Amino acid sequence: MIFWAFISFAVSLTAGLFGFGGGSTVTEGVAQTLFFVFLGVAFALVAAKVAQDYDASGRRQRD
Repeated sequence: MIFWAFISFAVSLTAGLFGFGGGSTVTEGVAQTLFFVFLGVAFALVAAKVAQDYDASGRRQRD
């Protein structure tokens, strides 16, 4: 997903460089949306992993 955000960002920069302001704005919005979705998913996965390492009483589980 972060790959597509970077691709969209590159398209936005290229469009802006060549004077296509409307296309640049659209791809910039797509890149920003994908980036924040990626951050949300990454945060959720880290939080799930941290929560998985603790039991119901709040003690860290040993492997």
